[in-house]
Formats: sequence, C-alpha cells, structure tokens
Amino acid sequence: MMERNYHRVYLTAVLMAGLIPLSLSGASNRTALAGQGKGGEVIAKPTPTPKKITPKRNTPARTPNNSKTHQTTKSASEAASAAEMIFWNSIKDSTNPDEFRAYLKKYPNGEFADIARSRLSALESAAKEKAARDEEAKKEEAKREEAKRKDEAEKKRPGAVVKNSIGIELVYVPPGSFMMGSTNDSSEMPIHQVTISRSFYMGKYEVTQAQWQAVMGDNPSDFKGCNQCPVEQVSWNDAQEFIRGLNAREDGFTYRLPSEAEWEYACRAGTTTEFAFGDSLSSEQANFDGNKPYGGAPKGVYREKTVPVGTFRPNGWGLYDMHGNVWEWCEDWFHDNYNGAPTDGSVWKSKGYTSRRVLRGGGWYYGYPTSLLRSASRFPLEPHYGSPSSGSPSSYIGFRLVAVPRTQ
Repeated sequence: MMERNYHRVYLTAVLMAGLIPLSLSGASNRTALAGQGKGGEVIAKPTPTPKKITPKRNTPARTPNNSKTHQTTKSASEAASAAEMIFWNSIKDSTNPDEFRAYLKKYPNGEFADIARSRLSALESAAKEKAARDEEAKKEEAKREEAKRKDEAEKKRPGAVVKNSIGIELVYVPPGSFMMGSTNDSSEMPIHQVTISRSFYMGKYEVTQAQWQAVMGDNPSDFKGCNQCPVEQVSWNDAQEFIRGLNAREDGFTYRLPSEAEWEYACRAGTTTEFAFGDSLSSEQANFDGNKPYGGAPKGVYREKTVPVGTFRPNGWGLYDMHGNVWEWCEDWFHDNYNGAPTDGSVWKSKGYTSRRVLRGGGWYYGYPTSLLRSASRFPLEPHYGSPSSGSPSSYIGFRLVAVPRTQ
C-alpha cells in the first residue's frame, strides 16, 4: 500500500518536472502513464490524438442589405449619367453660350465639361468680336445719320441750292411771314401780312435758253447765241408748256410759276426796302437802263439787251436778277389792288382779271421807269403776250420757276 502511494508520488513529481512528455510522436508512443503493472512498472495508456483545429478566417461582418445598397448606388449613377447625356445632346450644337454655362454649372466635372468650356470660349470670343463689329457699325451709322441730318439742315438753309435733272439750280426758300405791298402805287395796297407756312424752292436764275431748249427742243429768244442768257419772247402760255414738259420728267419735283406773294417774299429775302439791296438802284446792281438810276444812285451803262444770268450779285437768299434783265411771269390773275388777297401766299385766281396775268421784277428795256424794278411793283399783261406766235414778241419777258418736292 505504501509502495503504491510512493509510486504515485514519484509519477506526479516526474510529470511536474517535465521529465516525461504528455504526448509522444508516432503511433507507438501515443500513450500516457496511467499506473503500474503487476511488476510495479509504469504502464502507458493510449492518449487520444488531438483534433486538428483549422483557424477561422477573419471574414468581415456583412452589413445587412449591403447588396441592395450597392445596386441602388449603381442605378443612381447610371441615371445621373443618362441625365447628363440628355442635357448635353440638347445643347451640343447650340450657339447660345448661356446653355453651355448652364451645363458647366450643373456638371462642372462632367464627361463633356472640357468640350463645353471650349465651345463656350469660342462663342464668347465670337460674341465679343460681333459686339465690336456692331459697335463700329453703330458708330458708322451714327456718322451717316449725322451727315444726313447736316445735309438736310443745309438743304433747308435759306439760299441752299439743289440741282434738278437738267441742271436747273433751285434755291431753298424757308417758310415765314412778311409785309407785302407798298404805298408807292394803288395796285400795291393795302400793305398786308402774308405768312408762307411751307418752304419751297425757286430758280436761282431765270430759265436760260439752254434749259428751255433741253425741254422744248427750240429757242424762241431774240438774243440767240447766249445759252446762259435768260430765254425771252415767251408768253405765260409758253411758260406753262415748258412746265408741263419738265413735270413729265418726274425728277422728284413739281414745277410751277410762283404766286405773286411767293415772288415778292423771295425777292425781298427779309428786307423791307424798295429793293433787295436798299432804297436805291444803279445799273451796277442790275441790268436795266443805267440812264435812269433810282433813289439817288449814280448813272450807269445801258446794255440794251439781256446778259448772262448771275452777272450781278444775288439778294440775301442767293437769288439772282430778281431786279432787271427780263420780266418774270407769275401764276396769278391780275387784281387792281390787294383787297381780299390771300394771306397764306397762295395763288390768287378768284375775281380779278381772268384775261390778265402778273409780271414782276422789271427788265432791261429802256421804255419803262426804274420804279417798276422795285420788290413790290407789279404789272398786268395778257397770257399770250410776248411769244413770236402771238404777233407781239417781247425780248424782255421771261420767267423763273418754283419747285416743290413731290413728297411735300
């Protein structure tokens, strides 16, 4: 008994000291001491082979529904790409820079962002160039408008000149008021105010022989061989024939003879004196008999014929030979005085002498007093008189035109 206990104590001590391993390699050694045999030896008991343990993988814990979240994210990305594609396709051919700005604002890093920036830059450059061209064109248009305005203003300056289709120079006569008539003769009374409300053009010169021939094809003048001399030996009726021929050319004006009021208004050119040059007149200022000066002027030459138009200085509005050279027909019937006369400058063709017209301005011929050259003077004559065909040719009667633009 005591021996058995001794062996147990010994085995325990050996085991504790590590002298005998708990497990042995090989099949024959897989035993452990379990006690003594009959002879007191230690008997090994088979030791169970330990199970092979496979270490577990560190598999990450799955997030619940992770697969569904991934699918949702993928779908959202595809939808965003599709939306961008639709947006791009709607603007890619646009010429409106705002559409590319809108794309870049929404998709600054989008698939087509670089192309959008390139096109936006090109459009902005083109817009700047166009703006510069437009600005230059605007300045040029402003210059043209200013030039046109100045041209129109120049045309409406008293004395401004335009030419018609056959070279007749026409002087702009502005609207205005004046006192018509004088106290020198009963036919020139009463003095009354006339207001011309609309401008008109008047011939800068009396109609010349060259101009007459251009329209009528002949030359009735007595003093031929002077194309720039006034046409003469023309009756009121002849003047109307010339006007009809000129109007048939449709050159932008309507032509006629002046009314008496228009003639005197243009002759005075703002003056109130006897003549456009003052209260005296010599043959250095007009073509008439210089032996009969007016208002204390010195005697001068008597030329005994017409002279080229424009030989003497013009009046204040640039009209030549309003005094002398040839008498000038007016449109009106003759009246003994101005009682009942129009005050608007229109032609007076009511009452009066239907068989007589009015002459103004005086002429070169010596047989008339110089007082008939005054601005207010008027003289009656039959409308057929003056023409060679009338049997009473007159080399001191001609005419001057009034022209009104056809749009007026």
